[in-house]
Amino acid sequence: MLLVSGAIICILFFLMPQFTPDINAQVTGENKTSNKIIMHIHSNFNVTVNGKSLIVPNGIGINSTLWNDHSLDKFGTERKTTIFGMVTPAMSPLHTHDSSGTIHFESTEYRNYTLGQFLNIWGIPLEGSRVNLFIDGNSTDNYSNYVLKDREKMILKIED
Repeated sequence: MLLVSGAIICILFFLMPQFTPDINAQVTGENKTSNKIIMHIHSNFNVTVNGKSLIVPNGIGINSTLWNDHSLDKFGTERKTTIFGMVTPAMSPLHTHDSSGTIHFESTEYRNYTLGQFLNIWGIPLEGSRVNLFIDGNSTDNYSNYVLKDREKMILKIED
C-alpha cells in the first residue's frame, strides 16, 4: 500500500507542471478575434494639477467608470473565465493595474499608442487648461500626439 501511494505521488509530482500555471509567466489574454497579447510594455506616468500631485487611478481602461473611450478595444482583451475558474477582466490595450502611475500597454498588435489615447480612455478633462509634458526631464511639444515608449518617465503638468 505504501509503495502504491509513493508511486502515485511520484506520478503526480512529474505531471504537476503540465496542469498548474507558472506563476512567474506573463499572463496572456485573448480578445474577440482570439489574438493573443503580443505587446506588453510599461511607461511611468505622473500628473500634477496646479502644482499638486494627482494620483493616477487604479483601473483606468479596466473599471467601467474609468474607461471612457472604447475606440481601441479591438486591441485589448475581453472578459473571460480561465480553466482554473479565475475571471480575467476586459481591458483596454492602455490601462493601469494600480495607482503607481504605471501605464500598461497590453496589445494584440504591435502599434504606436499616444498619450492622448490614454487620456481619452481615462476621460480626464483638459479643455481650457495649459498642459505641458516632460519626458525623462525634457519638455515635449504636443502631449496629445506623443507616442508612448517603454520604460520612460512622464510628467504631465496641468494648470488652469
